[in-house]
Amino acid sequence: MNNRGSGEDLPATLTLMPNRLDLPRGRAALSGSEVAASQQGRILQAVTEEVAARGYTATSVQHVIGRARVSRSAFYASFTDKQDAFAQAHLQASRQLLELIHNRVAEVADAAWRERLRAGVQAYLDGFENAPAYAVSFMVGLRAAGPLLLDQRDHVLERHARNLARLAENAAAEDPAVHCPSNLELIGAIGAADELATRVIRATPPGQPPELGPLLAPIVTIHEAVLTAP
Repeated sequence: MNNRGSGEDLPATLTLMPNRLDLPRGRAALSGSEVAASQQGRILQAVTEEVAARGYTATSVQHVIGRARVSRSAFYASFTDKQDAFAQAHLQASRQLLELIHNRVAEVADAAWRERLRAGVQAYLDGFENAPAYAVSFMVGLRAAGPLLLDQRDHVLERHARNLARLAENAAAEDPAVHCPSNLELIGAIGAADELATRVIRATPPGQPPELGPLLAPIVTIHEAVLTAP
């Protein structure tokens, strides 16, 4: 599987597509593992785009393999069913988004905590705004994908909360007004951001990027309130 989750190779726009879209001809051009990784990446991107276009329930394995341009046997060599492919796509996309946020915050590591917080929220919004299929699939379509995906979403929110907790710990060391919120308070702040983003994404016409910029100020305000509450 094509893992773009770390380092300078991370693209500015979220994508699960493989680095090489057109496999070269010839038996020795690519190894079997490279071919499989390329097919897996195309399948992950395809299931994301199909769910964005059709909704989770209406999406079939046939739709996915048609968009990915792979055989049915190639699909089932890597995934047990549609839900498995969608779950893997969500997991990979979530890791990418977390890494994008981490990298953006690292760029302003020497700035005051409020600026670091703002940079992280901006990266979160940019990630979805620049990848409309991700926004629709993982913020809207996922809710119809069953308990497994909902549980996975909870784990992703908890990872975001842990990152926010680390920011709070560092901020408390430099600003006496900051305290370290409870885990539920942190998850509440992250959940509020997700809810606001989801409302905008649902209201966006199909195929258009969601305009999430106006959410920056309210989401930052919510996060700052949680970090500075008495």
